[in-house]
Amino acid sequence: MSSPEPIALVTDVLRGQLQSVLPAGVTVIVGAPSSDAPAMPGLFVHPLRLATSTALRHRAPVPLAGGARFLPALDLELDYLIAGLGGEALAELALLDAALQWLNDPPIHTHATLGEGLSQPERWAALAPGSLTLRWRLLEVSLEQSAGLWAATGMRQRAGLFVRAEVRWQAMEPASGPIVEI
Repeated sequence: MSSPEPIALVTDVLRGQLQSVLPAGVTVIVGAPSSDAPAMPGLFVHPLRLATSTALRHRAPVPLAGGARFLPALDLELDYLIAGLGGEALAELALLDAALQWLNDPPIHTHATLGEGLSQPERWAALAPGSLTLRWRLLEVSLEQSAGLWAATGMRQRAGLFVRAEVRWQAMEPASGPIVEI
């Protein structure tokens, strides 16, 4: 499995899980809203940084009994900005509060608990055999860094959360032998 699949899947998990903890009628979109988009109650999830460990990327598959092979784990760090869609300021802060509570309870999620709330469940269904572990971390970003990020995106600065998804994807390569979990 290539890295775009887990990246899109984790981004959709974040969007779906946020949608599930917010009041009905509130929108959560992926990507920054356009400057001419109307203000509305809701949040956006904007990917800021995608990184992987180069040492793990170059490891060879591990042969196992019966012809199965474990591929090296794919460890990703995906950083996101979560902010409001320009609705009323106190309502946006309440939405960010709900998002913050969700991020802290529980911060670690496994493959078995991530499939709910996806906008594209076919991504989840197409996921190759293996295991996915996801840990959410709130990032501490200085005011100066935050202002720089907002300026770089070209959006009006507002309250927001900077979140990192620490993703570990361990795929099992299809083979004639049995699937072995380690």
